[in-house]
Amino acid sequence: MNKTRKWITYLAAAVLLTVIIPITAGASDSASGNAPAPTKPNVVQMSTGTKLNSTIPTYFYADTVKGLIVLSPEGMVKTAAGLTDAQIKGGASVYFSVTEGKTGPQAKQAVLTTAALNGRSLLALLDIQLTRTTAGKTTVVNRTQAPVVLTIGVPDQFQAWNNFQVISIADGNIEVLSDLDVDPRTVTVAATNFGALALVY
Repeated sequence: MNKTRKWITYLAAAVLLTVIIPITAGASDSASGNAPAPTKPNVVQMSTGTKLNSTIPTYFYADTVKGLIVLSPEGMVKTAAGLTDAQIKGGASVYFSVTEGKTGPQAKQAVLTTAALNGRSLLALLDIQLTRTTAGKTTVVNRTQAPVVLTIGVPDQFQAWNNFQVISIADGNIEVLSDLDVDPRTVTVAATNFGALALVY
């Protein structure tokens, strides 16, 4: 009988570990602000052939656009993310991630409604996140204290359009942003919302 109880205890412990380990591993990745190594190329190429890379560490996993990078200098991004000079000198960091397919239904509906009101159609709906890490603590930054410049690579079949807008949503705040460049291969905006980001045409 004691042997049976021991086996039941071992089995229960094994099942519990099987459930807990993946959950805590995922939570650790999220809390540390570290994403897996990028599995999608994230270089935005201009019409001139110039290739642009993100100025801060970035994780990119999306298929509907040809890259999405941070163009503002890293120091400016850190300040916009709410880090002080002392924290920056102490080694504080920022991290940017881009994924798709995770936008909640309310944010998605807000994007579609805003696009329709502006006479636009949806091309891509992305989920962007900015985090700051200082003294071992990582915080998600939903809205920055100053605009951060982002550049999006336009899919080949839409490059002739060259009349894009970007809709960004975070914490119930909606921004409708105009393209700041004239290159048909790219869309550049200055955003303060980091949550749902839609490229519309």
